[in-house]
Amino acid sequence: MKPFGDRRARVRYEVVGALFGVLELAEPAHVINISTTGALITSPQPVPVGSSQPVLFTVDGKQVPMSVTVRRVQRIEGGETPQFHVGVEFVSSPEALIRSIGLDTEPSGN
Repeated sequence: MKPFGDRRARVRYEVVGALFGVLELAEPAHVINISTTGALITSPQPVPVGSSQPVLFTVDGKQVPMSVTVRRVQRIEGGETPQFHVGVEFVSSPEALIRSIGLDTEPSGN
């Protein structure tokens, strides 16, 4: 007979070591500043510094997927709902994104 406090239907297994997990959140964020190497965005959720994140930018009505690495997170004080400035570094910069911010053209000689 099982002890009174142990009412499990199945045997539990002990896990030793770190486990890998994935959490996917689809939160809209607003771009404050952008360049060919990274961006500063405002997000309603904090993101772990050093983590790799998939991001979808909307450029000319089309979604441009890319990977970023979070480099800095800072809470924005004030306001009723929490907001965070998140500095991200692009792992790669798609051509559509570079063209949309106008940094693929040579400076004029004027």
